[in-house]
Amino acid sequence: MMKKIKVGLIGAGSITRKHLDVIKDIDDIEAVAITSRTRKKAENLASEYGIAICVDSLDSLIKEAQLDALMVLVSADQIYEVTSKAIPYGLPLFIEKPPGLTPSDTKKLAALAKEHSVPNMVGFNRRFYSIFAKGLEIIRAHGPLLGVEIQGHERMWLRAARLSEKDRYHWIFSNSTHTIDLLRFFGGEPESISSLAHKYIEPRGDQFSVQMELNSGAIGHYSAYWYSPGGWSVVLYGYGVTVEYKPLEAGRWTDKNFVIHDIEPDEVDRAYKPGFFRQMQAFIKLVRNRVSQWPMLDLEGAYKTMALAEQMSSNVSDKREAINSQTKTI
Repeated sequence: MMKKIKVGLIGAGSITRKHLDVIKDIDDIEAVAITSRTRKKAENLASEYGIAICVDSLDSLIKEAQLDALMVLVSADQIYEVTSKAIPYGLPLFIEKPPGLTPSDTKKLAALAKEHSVPNMVGFNRRFYSIFAKGLEIIRAHGPLLGVEIQGHERMWLRAARLSEKDRYHWIFSNSTHTIDLLRFFGGEPESISSLAHKYIEPRGDQFSVQMELNSGAIGHYSAYWYSPGGWSVVLYGYGVTVEYKPLEAGRWTDKNFVIHDIEPDEVDRAYKPGFFRQMQAFIKLVRNRVSQWPMLDLEGAYKTMALAEQMSSNVSDKREAINSQTKTI
């Protein structure tokens, strides 16, 4: 019987609790130490989840606990700095997304992890949705995947007041990559891209329409209108079958006779935050085998997703004057 993996946690926010809910129910791993810049939060989680060691710094975490792995679960504005400090310790690393607020930051982290031979995984949990795996099986049972259509509307009018100027500027990297990554997950790597990006309010753009050829042979389409009501969704087009996720956590498929069938999440996706249980199982395998396996995304893969987001938003047209003149005529 293999010994339990002893993991140390950096960060004590709401996302840490979601991970701990999973860790406590998996026999192969245990949280043995935690640190956070807010000591009281770390103490509360340590008490609630039976974490033996609560300390004030990453250095103390390493010195006081015999760790097999680390999880970086801090906020987006801290994560690059904390991950940069964690990598040189050489322990297998789980990093919540985004690993950096810019593609260049994430690329630096990937290079640093390679330099120190650190196995790593970035928390793109939607890659582990059971309904996504089932949907791909349905598509493949009928033939090839022909197209991937993703909507990534951001409801920015609800978020803007709560975000710093820095967070808003980097939002396409820190949040929109949730949906942008699904283009790569479902359809593979983009081979050619045609992108339109407009801005009405946000400096990096808030309206995106992108067409691409994916190396699976499928056509990819991404659209996002940050100030228009809507949510996140995926449509997969196959031969004689269409699979839809609207919202992402609910699936159904339509056959060639237009009969609609539900795609049910499995037991663990109903019991925990969707994707988190299998994501943790994948991290355990990474710690034991030190090999990254699909569908997990490491820092190099996260950089590719962020670079795609950068390409999609690299040539933004300011359409405020045209839009404002249009509204005067309505």
